[in-house]
Amino acid sequence: MKNKPHQVLIQEIRSRTPLILRQKIGPLLARLYYIDRMHIHKNSKKPTVLSILKTLDTVIEKKLSMIRFGDGEISLIDGLDLGFQSKDEKLAKKLEEIIRSRHEGLLICIPGMWGNLDVFADYAHKFVMHHMYRYNHTWKALLNYDQTYGDTNVTRHYLAYKDKSSAGANFRKIFSIWDGEKVVLIEGNKSRVGVGNDMFNNALSLKRILCPPENAYGKYDEIKCEALKISKDRLILLSLGPTAKVLGYELFLLGYRVVDIGHIDMEYEMFLRGEKKQVKVPYKYFNEINERSPEDCDDERYLKEILTIIS
Repeated sequence: MKNKPHQVLIQEIRSRTPLILRQKIGPLLARLYYIDRMHIHKNSKKPTVLSILKTLDTVIEKKLSMIRFGDGEISLIDGLDLGFQSKDEKLAKKLEEIIRSRHEGLLICIPGMWGNLDVFADYAHKFVMHHMYRYNHTWKALLNYDQTYGDTNVTRHYLAYKDKSSAGANFRKIFSIWDGEKVVLIEGNKSRVGVGNDMFNNALSLKRILCPPENAYGKYDEIKCEALKISKDRLILLSLGPTAKVLGYELFLLGYRVVDIGHIDMEYEMFLRGEKKQVKVPYKYFNEINERSPEDCDDERYLKEILTIIS
């Protein structure tokens, strides 16, 4: 997305400012921006975002497809690299097209971060403030203010929030999406979503298409080719970063039901352990804690679920 001249200037100033100085100034500016948004310009227009519970209920009751947008996708649209996905102009344009789209049967999700942030744990509160300070102009340019969005944090409802009392019920509700369904999971190789826990115990069947854990978009045509071999009576679950948004959208347009469940496995593992921050889990790739070389997994059930591996 093309930035306006003042945004280009701000980015240029930022790039020339030493990191140590940015780390001191950034949080202060983010706090000031949040105070302005909450108290001075509190009546400014905001997007309509369903609560996490309402997002889940809507997806389940209406059997919707769901695609989630977060800080990573916005960074790519803004022309930046992610740790596991290099910037790509074609990918950025496709993401922009998808987040602007409106289709019956598809719920686009964005972060529920437009009001009071006191529901968030301290680290998440600071992160969201900074994200809003830096990327609010991008969000504003992309969103339709007469559209209702789901909450992206529907799959990240545990670690980031102070009140964790409903986490167990929320996980069970999410898992009910694939209750009795024939599921195909398209995920990053080494992600191993659901391996070692009971997340998919209620699915009628589960098969996996494994994709590159990094820069998956570079293999997009191959991934899509394999996905198109799936019968349309299967529920397709996606956990493949920004590539999942593009694949999910194109499959939805072709008549598949797709649900973007990125991050849910990591959240569930932390819930099961009672952790308050992300920690390493055997066999699983977690980009956010730089765990990119997990152990090999020889779980017999997991190996039998693999349909194909795209490398």
